[in-house]
Formats: sequence, C-alpha cells, structure tokens
Amino acid sequence: MNKTALILGGFGGVGYACASILAEKGYNLVIVHRGRRAKAEESMRKVHELEKYGINVIDIKGNATTPECMEKVCNELRDVRVNCFVHAIADGNIGNIFSGDRILNVDSFQYTFNSMCVSFASWTQVLLERGILEENSHIFGFSSEGASIVFPQYAANGVAKAGLETLCRYMADELSCKKILVNIIRAGIMDTAAVKAFGECNYMQKLVQKGCRTSSPRAVAEKMMSIISTEDFVTGQIVDV
Repeated sequence: MNKTALILGGFGGVGYACASILAEKGYNLVIVHRGRRAKAEESMRKVHELEKYGINVIDIKGNATTPECMEKVCNELRDVRVNCFVHAIADGNIGNIFSGDRILNVDSFQYTFNSMCVSFASWTQVLLERGILEENSHIFGFSSEGASIVFPQYAANGVAKAGLETLCRYMADELSCKKILVNIIRAGIMDTAAVKAFGECNYMQKLVQKGCRTSSPRAVAEKMMSIISTEDFVTGQIVDV
C-alpha cells in the first residue's frame, strides 16, 4: 500500500522538488497551493507530471496560513493517513527595520513569523488531533542561511527561520514518544521565485559570482529523501544543504 505525503506549498521550487522525489518513490501526494488563476495551467501540468509515476495526487487550493484552509484540508483527508508532512510555505514580508523604501512593522513581522514558523507547529497539532498523521512519520520544514547570516531586506524572514529551527528541536523532543521524526533542512541560496522577490536579490547573485556555491531545490529534496530512507532515528536536526 502506497504511503501518503502532505505538502504545503507543493508547487513552489522546493515544494515541487520534494513532491517529485516522493512521487518517484511511490508516495501518493496531497498538495496544498495558492491556486492562483495566472498559474492554473502550470499547476495542472505539474499534477500530470507527478501522476506519470502511477501515484494519486489530491490538489487542494487555498492559503495554507489560514484556519479555513487547514479545516478544508483536514476534511479532505478524513479517510487518509499521512506518513510524511512537508511544510514548504514561503510567504513572508521583505524590508528593512529602520530605513529604506520598505519598513517592517509589527504586522509584517507577525505575519511572516506565523506563516513560516508558527504554522509549522499548528499544522502538526491539528494533523495529530484529527488522527491524520501516522506514528513513525516524518515532518520536514525548510530554513535558510538567513537564519544566521544577514541578507538585505531579509530581517522578518530571518527571524522566522531562526524560530523555525528552535521549534524543530522542541517538536522533535515532544514527538519522539510517537516515533515521529522532525527535521529542518537549511539550504543555501537557491534560484527560486521566493529569492527573486527580494529587491536586493542581485546581492545574492554577487555572492555566487564570487565563488559561493548555491543550493538547488532538487538537492534539498534528495537530502530529505535520504533522511526518510535511513534506518537511523534522525530527529531534531538542522541539516545544511
């Protein structure tokens, strides 16, 4: 019987790479995404690509940071058990704290922190409460070098990522009794839509030109799969790619 993976942000750069490698390994997929009209054709193409592996894909449209979307997904999964939960939400505010065209206010920080940190825990809580998340399952979140390195306009995101890494350790500790493994993959700079959204993304490109290696969504997905595949009890780890 095929296992099932739930992926929030499953059509983004990292999310789709994870969906692809899980599909290759025979996982049925539940993919939650924004469902923007402008990308409807692209989303449909991605579903067809994943289905070529002979697996089932449930495509759910909604904003994964909202309670309404959470309820919609749980209702859809009433009779489904999830073996792998992938939190690949990339939804935050950019700007500086004190100067510049974009100044981060309290709402900016709170929205970013909720979507990319707190929701990692709140989704897990609901999946457990509803009996959707199986024991011996894997939970993955994704951090970045911005958790420990200063990037222009990345303050709110960096704070959220640093919080996510701390949250991972606490969640791993509490869920170890259920043998649920919680890990964070921390990637370097990647050529994704999320990175391109930054007005100062040229700064990151200059780092690459100076010889810094970049990560790739596929490399991140492969590291995720290596953790799933190992027989070792790997949990509470921040794994660099």
